[in-house]
Amino acid sequence: MSGPRPEARGATLCLAILAAALAATTLSAGQQPAPQLVRAEDAVIALFSLQTQLDVDNKVLMRMEQRLIDNQRARNDARERTDKLYVELDALFARYRAAVHGRPGSDGEAGSDEVADRLRTQIESKRLEVMAAERVEAGVSDEGHKLRDDILALKERMTLLSTQLDTLVAGMPTPRETVTGVWDITLMPSGDKGVFALFQSGTMVNGQYTLAGPFQGSLDGTLIDRKLLLHRIDSRLGRTMDLSASLSADGQALRGTWENYDLSNGQARTGSWAARRRPPRRTPEEPEGAEEGAPR
Repeated sequence: MSGPRPEARGATLCLAILAAALAATTLSAGQQPAPQLVRAEDAVIALFSLQTQLDVDNKVLMRMEQRLIDNQRARNDARERTDKLYVELDALFARYRAAVHGRPGSDGEAGSDEVADRLRTQIESKRLEVMAAERVEAGVSDEGHKLRDDILALKERMTLLSTQLDTLVAGMPTPRETVTGVWDITLMPSGDKGVFALFQSGTMVNGQYTLAGPFQGSLDGTLIDRKLLLHRIDSRLGRTMDLSASLSADGQALRGTWENYDLSNGQARTGSWAARRRPPRRTPEEPEGAEEGAPR
């Protein structure tokens, strides 16, 4: 199916929300707090979208850096080939000069018009090879310059996104008594990774999620006496799982169990899960390989 990827769509949709959230959370010295310009749940979605975009950008950055390493090897190979061809061209031209002046060459060949004509033909052929090799080397060098420019631009963009994330996080509710925020989760025993973006209003909790697969959808539930209950509703499969957990005393961790309703393909019915609240300026990590038997 064509069209923008979900994380790209999320990042685009969050820009207007982000601008309003930043305006709502940025105060000058001596000013009274401005009226709330954006709902807190929208700020959570903007936070989730920005962090998802940072994860995507980090993966793109690692691929670009690997391409630059490959480009450096290709440039060295192209340069070595060009240098080798120049050595061969210079040797042919030295033999041609010896033939023209009637001196025996390094291989003992005597000077003659026939030899000079043959060498002239070989020189022209070798010169074309040199020019082709130089074009290849120039193309590889140009690609390297573009990769460096793209890497610098992407790193600048990621720095800006991280700064915007810090501003949004500063305006979030205190984490000790709420699950509002973005959480990195792990489902056991499969080890599958995912991200929950949760918003709490009173005892009601809702949000969005992404899981390895990829799977995405919405979350709906409650937090009562630090006990969290979530219903996972997949965008393709519908209601697929219930998750329960306890919120840690510092509000930074969740740990509990899940019950799976989608038992197709021999998937497990129950398991455990854990989550950590994602801090600001989180350094994205490479996704770990999903194991078989993960609930879907």
